[in-house]
Amino acid sequence: MDKPIVLFLIDGLQVGGAERSLLETARRLIHFSPVVCVLSDSLALLPEFQKSEIRVISFPLPRNYRFANNAKRLLKLVREIQPDLIHSFLFHSDMILRYLPVSIPKITGLVSNSYAPRRLNQLSWKVRLKVKILKLWDKSTAKYIDLFISNSQVIKTAYTNQLGIPAYKIKVIPRGRDLGRFGKLRKEHTATKTFISVGRLIPSKGFDELVRAFAELRKKYPDIKLIIAGEGPERFRLEQVIHSLGLTNSVILSGTIQNIEDLFSAADFFVFPSHYEGLPGALIEAMLSRAPIICSDIPENKECVDESMVLFHQVGDQTDLLVKMDQALTLTDWKLRTQRAYDYAAEHFEIARIVKEYENTYLVLLKTKNSF
Repeated sequence: MDKPIVLFLIDGLQVGGAERSLLETARRLIHFSPVVCVLSDSLALLPEFQKSEIRVISFPLPRNYRFANNAKRLLKLVREIQPDLIHSFLFHSDMILRYLPVSIPKITGLVSNSYAPRRLNQLSWKVRLKVKILKLWDKSTAKYIDLFISNSQVIKTAYTNQLGIPAYKIKVIPRGRDLGRFGKLRKEHTATKTFISVGRLIPSKGFDELVRAFAELRKKYPDIKLIIAGEGPERFRLEQVIHSLGLTNSVILSGTIQNIEDLFSAADFFVFPSHYEGLPGALIEAMLSRAPIICSDIPENKECVDESMVLFHQVGDQTDLLVKMDQALTLTDWKLRTQRAYDYAAEHFEIARIVKEYENTYLVLLKTKNSF
């Protein structure tokens, strides 16, 4: 008997959290056959999907707000595939799915806290106005989705409060991680202490504050190093800041690193000064790597760790970040803290358990939909 087909809709296959999470989930499905439909020509991760023998269809659609028209274009392909349910990721795919005239279950992933005040406050007034309009559109069409799967409880609460989506229509399933990949033994460390951070080079990740706090800390510890792994539009500006502070030889913008687990295992400290998140994937990877963690006190981080596991700094506060990085260098109970963090991550974010929860959710939704 053929397995039921789950059609995943996604805006692109860039090297991002949602895209990698989809790859790790789809390659482990047991009771469903995955088909991935990419609604653009962004296919950076295509070789990895192909290596896992996951069928990927590139179906570029205009990147505009004519979602109903794009849904009509997509409908012919959907009828050819004949999926048993559809699960969308990222904004354009989510909105197109709402206008897709099919009777099978529709699922949307909630992967970021799009309307968080911390996010909106960083935008220009014109962009804030645009987001407010999109929020109203989002709210008015949410009724066409059968189930929302949220990365975190923080996001679920936000969408329940801001869009009025009933809590029973949002199920929390976090992104999973491979324990075998990130549970490696930590490498022997030298006297030169290295701080690392991981994330897209955008203002909301707090890298500007991190570099400036690091510059102050280096006055006290001149041999320390900082590696920031990731790419993004802020690279040039960060390079200017690093140069102006005389940090060219001690701060490295490494770009995207494929074997990120190796960087985690070699780091003395992981710093995560993000202003807002969906589910902080890099933080979870640091937990599984048993890296000592300094992170911002945002609700998204506090859903994953507590004060017995990490050092929290006040979000957006460069001075407090400096204090906590300094404290990290002399703290004596890191072994206990990192073990607690690892144990929690291993219990809650192990990929096999997460995939099983996805499949159970799909099966229940199919059974419920077919009973009417």
